[in-house]
Amino acid sequence: MLRFIITGLFLLSASIAFAQADTTQLDIVDVFLKNKSKAVIHQKRSAKKVHFSLFPAAVNVPGGGKAVITAANAAFYLGDPEATNLSNVYLIPYTNLKDRYGLFLRPNLWLAKNSFTIVGDYRIAHFPQYAWGLGGDSPQLDQSLIDSDFFRFYQSAFRKIIPNWYAGPGYALDRYYNIKETDYEGKGHLERYDTTQYDATTSSGITFNLVYDTRINAINPPRGAYLLVTWRWNSKALGSTFNSNTLYIDLRKYFKLHQTRDNVFALRSYYWTIINGKVPYLDLPASNWAPSTGISNRGFQSGRYRSNAVIYLETEQRFQVTENGLFGVVAFLNVSSASEFDTQHFNHWQAGAGFGLRTKMNKYSNSNIAIDLGFSQNYWGVWLNIGEMF
Repeated sequence: MLRFIITGLFLLSASIAFAQADTTQLDIVDVFLKNKSKAVIHQKRSAKKVHFSLFPAAVNVPGGGKAVITAANAAFYLGDPEATNLSNVYLIPYTNLKDRYGLFLRPNLWLAKNSFTIVGDYRIAHFPQYAWGLGGDSPQLDQSLIDSDFFRFYQSAFRKIIPNWYAGPGYALDRYYNIKETDYEGKGHLERYDTTQYDATTSSGITFNLVYDTRINAINPPRGAYLLVTWRWNSKALGSTFNSNTLYIDLRKYFKLHQTRDNVFALRSYYWTIINGKVPYLDLPASNWAPSTGISNRGFQSGRYRSNAVIYLETEQRFQVTENGLFGVVAFLNVSSASEFDTQHFNHWQAGAGFGLRTKMNKYSNSNIAIDLGFSQNYWGVWLNIGEMF
């Protein structure tokens, strides 16, 4: 990973002279085709119905080793661009060519005139993750490794009810199987949570959703706001291991600070809780597992804090460095708290922070290559994405 970052910084410095010399909006394709006719390239690229972005990288995975990830994004309009938001689809396969693999697919579609929005999240993976127990102050040393296969199918459709407001139902399925916990002393976290040993668990339920969205471009919002309220009803009648009701509320706001440059101040917060009933351990609210688009909890290991309820707050400043939009930087700060288990008492708050680089991947979809370094107490890591993290 460090070699990847060093290579990226070298490419950044090598092409900065070219980038600064031309104030026309540029992206990576323009840099590599700088000797070609700009007018011809623009005519061909702007006429395309679908704009693609591709970003291969290598990252560490829980349990040891590295995995190769290729994040691909396709952006397109399903209606008049003057009256329809930009649709996009993320495809993220990863593997270490041995025993770690996964395939994530996330469509976010806007039909003509924003009459409907269709959102999905489909995942299949052999997914190792660490666990530290429950509550907002779980000790770092109390760590185990939970290995499993994982399948997710989320599908929702929202109809416009008034301008910018949407509502509609959905279906959500999370299934873990071949569950095995290792690398612990005494009792494992799965046994502490439930004395019944499960080698497979399922959360299957109907969702009811309310959405407010004025972002126009969800890949890299220049301004606007977003609100998602999701109530989920998991039922044994639908195949769930337990009956339960959960609530998730996600609020984001974007302030454009400059008329010409993409300098944006972004805010995000969410609240995620089990209203009643019981859910499997791996489906409890946890760091970096929020059931919505975007990446949260940079600076923390996935699942580092887990409980029946989680509150999260984040702020990020995004700066466009070059006038042509090719390079940018970000700085971010987040705080979160997992409740004392089976309560709504948030006694312990954890902070993460970091900074990152942005390189314009596709100026027509406004997608960036995002490379962030995040850190918190006792941990640091690198986060990669196409587009912004939220």
